[in-house]
Amino acid sequence: MRTALLRITARLSAISLLAGTAVLGTGVLPANAATGTVDTDSNTGVTIRSGNATSFGSVGTQPDGPVEIDCQLYGEPVTGKFGRSLIWDHIPGKGFISDAYVNTGSSGLVAPLCAGNPRADKSVAWFAARNGSTAYQGYCEMAVENSYGKTGIWASAIADWNDAVARGAAHRGDLNPPRGALVFWNISAYGHVGVANGDGTFWATSVSGAIGKRSLPYFSNYLGWAWPNF
Repeated sequence: MRTALLRITARLSAISLLAGTAVLGTGVLPANAATGTVDTDSNTGVTIRSGNATSFGSVGTQPDGPVEIDCQLYGEPVTGKFGRSLIWDHIPGKGFISDAYVNTGSSGLVAPLCAGNPRADKSVAWFAARNGSTAYQGYCEMAVENSYGKTGIWASAIADWNDAVARGAAHRGDLNPPRGALVFWNISAYGHVGVANGDGTFWATSVSGAIGKRSLPYFSNYLGWAWPNF
């Protein structure tokens, strides 16, 4: 009788666990996942996207109210109810929403970094597709901006770097930038900039006279890295 009861209890526990997983839709959330509250002026919710930028397609809408966040990424800056933010929140089983519309109690990260970065992957792929091209010689800042689907943001690489310094977002001298981060050098009046590959290498113009990939620091006077503010 005792053995039968133990079997029934174990079976009920398994069913309860499966039911809980089904409700979450993506399995049990990690212990260090976070929560927040979506709040929009229109009260119609915020667009969920397949990646961490507005250029990625919509996959739904997250309504105003409580939301679970399993990981976060830096991506395209968005200005919303809670100011301007480069952070994007990943909603389990759904996609990404801009943290500019989520009250998490912090302007920084409150959950672990996501394992991948769709926006960074597109930037790196842009450079890889132009490996050996001389079309951007003398226009390093334009190249990194174009790799992110932007143009005309900063007049030079050094102006871009100075913005990161002013915002307190510059990682001075760090030779381990994450994939998609901008890497900077002070090698001329205009500076120089490339995109980190995430493995100790980077893509940039002026690598043996063309777009190419090399290991950091490569050029002299390496400054550090920062997430793109565009």
